[in-house]
Amino acid sequence: MEEIGIRRKLPWKQDYEELPSNYDVAKRRTENVIRRIGKDATMLKKYGDIIKEQELRGFIERVDELEPTINKVHYIPHHAVVKKDSSTTPIRIVYDCSCKMYQNQPSLNDCLMKTPPELNDLSKILVRFRLHRYAITTDIEKAFLHVGLNKDDRDV
Repeated sequence: MEEIGIRRKLPWKQDYEELPSNYDVAKRRTENVIRRIGKDATMLKKYGDIIKEQELRGFIERVDELEPTINKVHYIPHHAVVKKDSSTTPIRIVYDCSCKMYQNQPSLNDCLMKTPPELNDLSKILVRFRLHRYAITTDIEKAFLHVGLNKDDRDV
């Protein structure tokens, strides 16, 4: 498993409602995804390959249902977005942090502060790009997945 360099704490709101465990919703949604894309064996295999790769690279982790935890436990359901006309990325996984166990209970997004993204200002990037004679570019595939979570926040 690759080691993820940056570890961040989630930006919890000061006074947020208790985040409930949503195991049943996450499990049901996963079963629905498998049932829906399972009609196409090729897509199901690609979906499984993406999950395996994300687990191997440390982006996601397998949950041991029997392992006791002292932290809050909240799962992030996922679903497939299938693009039939794309040869490079015919399927991708989208994680849903807005999922609620019940309508009157909070989602993970409801419990977190809305902070501005920690990205560079595009105009500054363009100016720096033009300062020098040569420019180097690279593919930053899956770059946003390389930000790890602080151990206290891993179970949500």
